[in-house]
Amino acid sequence: MKKNIVIAVLLMVIGAGGAVIYLRITRTSSDAEKGCTSDFCAGHQIAEKDCPWCDPSMVERKGMCSEHGVPEALCSRCNPALIVGFKAENDWCAGHAVPESQCDLCKGGDLPPGEISR
Repeated sequence: MKKNIVIAVLLMVIGAGGAVIYLRITRTSSDAEKGCTSDFCAGHQIAEKDCPWCDPSMVERKGMCSEHGVPEALCSRCNPALIVGFKAENDWCAGHAVPESQCDLCKGGDLPPGEISR
């Protein structure tokens, strides 16, 4: 019985080690193909390759969001993952749930009760 337990534990350790090695190899090769030097932009809490604040050329490359009339790279309605980045940049209208720089209602003076314009 003890021999079977030892063998089972040994097989699990070998399997886990193989899985770790496989994941490191595949992740490293796919990152190199994409040209990524870093996986995550800590300042904006988004994937580095998708961060328009760290790569401003992305705004021009992606063009305009035809649905919302803002740059596609900065459209938080199409890409909610950008919301954290806008908040990190202190560019968020909590009253209307859009970036303050894109908030037509605030720009027009239509603020929710109790909210102060910056």
